[in-house]
Amino acid sequence: MFGSSPGTHHAGSAISFAPLAEESWSIVLAGGTGTRMRSAIREWLGEDRPKQYCTFVGSRSMLQHTVDRASQLVGLERILTVVGPGQRAYLGGASGSPGAGRVLEQPVARGTGPGVFLAATYVAERDPHATVLIFPSDHFVHPEDRFVRLAEAARAIVERAPHRLVLLGARPEGPETEYGWIVPGPRAVSGSEGAALPVREFVEKPDRRTAARLLRAGGLWNTLVVAVRVDTLWAMGLRHLPQMMRRFQTLRQVLRAVRLGWAPPEREASAVAEACAAVPEADFSRDILQRVVESILVLPLRDVTWSDWGRPERIHASLARLGADSPFASSPTS
Repeated sequence: MFGSSPGTHHAGSAISFAPLAEESWSIVLAGGTGTRMRSAIREWLGEDRPKQYCTFVGSRSMLQHTVDRASQLVGLERILTVVGPGQRAYLGGASGSPGAGRVLEQPVARGTGPGVFLAATYVAERDPHATVLIFPSDHFVHPEDRFVRLAEAARAIVERAPHRLVLLGARPEGPETEYGWIVPGPRAVSGSEGAALPVREFVEKPDRRTAARLLRAGGLWNTLVVAVRVDTLWAMGLRHLPQMMRRFQTLRQVLRAVRLGWAPPEREASAVAEACAAVPEADFSRDILQRVVESILVLPLRDVTWSDWGRPERIHASLARLGADSPFASSPTS
């Protein structure tokens, strides 16, 4: 239903699913609390559970699907899954095969900005010139093999344009106000899966009138699926979120000391706790992407159905389109 299994190879594909170069990593963002889905999930399951740890169709959770996609691109040992406070408890049933990679539990929830940069700190310490692929764990994509090829194409573009950030943009279905919007400019960098375009405008969660204008202007939805060199990402953080980055720079130094045997292993956990407790709340789209428009290239998600499953009606609509049963009897209105 959601696509092919990990490691599948397709004859004639322009992009192979062989693992990427050793300098590539994936960051899976799985720390959301799912406030808008809480009441529907409680009614369905009889308990509170963040949506990324739920199995809405088939036998795999949303997190499992995301890790499956990431594992087609990098080895499991190079996947960092960021979870929220107390969410490690959900991994017994949600990590499954092929696992969740290295799990980083944030002791305090501070938004997607600190979530991204916590994982980036680990990558930067070990592999400062690596390319990272960032995947939110609460998205529906179909077909998955096509999506994976586009994610790999984004990484390949970053290899050719290391100071750029490549963002996958979804074709809009209407003037949505809960997504970010990207308005692309003229053709820029060609790749095997189409051209990545410069960005003229980036608007995070606009009002309805602005969303309608962005739709008419040919805007795309921000999926938050990103390919970027970690040193480029680090520089963006230093420029736009310097207070946060000072904390993560200290953590980076501690991680190096632990790795080299200069500090005891238990120092890592306390350093993570200190950094996460001290950083301010930040949203990656609003506080980073919206401020680095000149550095972004957007690669359209052609021939891929995408949805942020942040509301029950989106889940119902996506599954109905594919002829699959929804856990919700009918399309909810709230």
